[in-house]
Amino acid sequence: MERINHATLLAVVGAVGLVAVVAMIAMWPGPRPLPEASEAQTTELLDATLLEVTPIEEADTTGLPPGAVLVEVTARVEATGETVRFETTDDTGNLYESGQAVRLAQITQPDLPPTYFISDFRRSGPMIVLTALFIVAVLSFGRLQGARALVGLALTFLLIVGFMIPAVLEGRSPLTVAVVGALLIMIVTLYLSHGFNAKTTAAVVGTSLALIVTGVLAVVFVEAANFTGFASEEARLANVEVGGLSLRGLLLAGIIIGGLGVLDDVTMSQSSTVFQLHRANPAAGFGQLLRGALAVGRDHIAATVNTLFLAYAGASLPLLILFAGSPDGLGTVVTSETVAVEVVRTLVGSVGLIAAVPITTALAAALVLGEPVRSTRARQKSDHELQNDGRSLNTEDVVYSTRPDDEEWEQRLRDAYRLPRNEEER
Repeated sequence: MERINHATLLAVVGAVGLVAVVAMIAMWPGPRPLPEASEAQTTELLDATLLEVTPIEEADTTGLPPGAVLVEVTARVEATGETVRFETTDDTGNLYESGQAVRLAQITQPDLPPTYFISDFRRSGPMIVLTALFIVAVLSFGRLQGARALVGLALTFLLIVGFMIPAVLEGRSPLTVAVVGALLIMIVTLYLSHGFNAKTTAAVVGTSLALIVTGVLAVVFVEAANFTGFASEEARLANVEVGGLSLRGLLLAGIIIGGLGVLDDVTMSQSSTVFQLHRANPAAGFGQLLRGALAVGRDHIAATVNTLFLAYAGASLPLLILFAGSPDGLGTVVTSETVAVEVVRTLVGSVGLIAAVPITTALAAALVLGEPVRSTRARQKSDHELQNDGRSLNTEDVVYSTRPDDEEWEQRLRDAYRLPRNEEER
């Protein structure tokens, strides 16, 4: 596999995309009925501001977490201006303060006064500021490509929220939904962010193959390790709220979607490396391109695997702290489902990343060598166009099938820059 035509890989991408689109249409969720409101009790969320928080002295704290206290809260409801008072638990002893913007849950029952509790804090302000900062940073550095990447991010969010989650809630297989969604996200975002070209096509196909490796390993080892999916508190809660969910399927779906984000990064970097190596040395063969890009890929993998582990460790830090004080041995802790799930997630994702490097590198090298030879754009322009082009000759403008000798190369550069060809012209 030393030469591949771009059209061949595009046909593969087109087939994968078509299958994913057809599967998405087949699994598209219908309208989800709203839960019926109970006539005996209704719950409404209200925006409010805390006016005063007063600890209740000599209150019975039996059964409360360490450090927790009972407090009396006075809050103003934003919509009506009404002031309400209620008692609640402050789990840390200093969690609630006057001036905080919160969301109150108002529970109403027939013939009884409404009761209140703090459902959550309102965080829209800081999140809007941070989102704006993120967008400005991406656009400032990435410019048009950054704008395309933001559009891809928005489409990814819409696909997850509009298709994947509703399809799982409707009872579709979480694993199938994750594979279909991941393929569509990959194709759309990579081409949108990096352009419709051979370099991106190599990354798309490489990501697809590496994703298959990741998915197969995840299925095999989740089954072999007898993971139930009940180790996650969120998964158990979702199963109680919705009912009938495949928690093992959700676990597999999470591994695939989580791995996709890092795979995109690695495969695009490897493909770009191969194409840049070819532009720097157009006469390099398949083996030379492969060796050069793999040297870069090894450095990338060494850093990315550690990054992947740190990402999972950071997300599970409270869990790690909990197990650090466990009287059980290290082997018992690591093989418990709660910890073992994260270990398998990290290792499966890492193997998928390692597989992605040689796969994508080989595809990109074969593709760049299989492309037809293009002539120098500068030689196709008139002298007037060259003089007024406003830019210097770029190595992207030249692709040769063989290495020119030094004299020919020098003359081509002199022609491109309108320099004298010999001593007489000087």
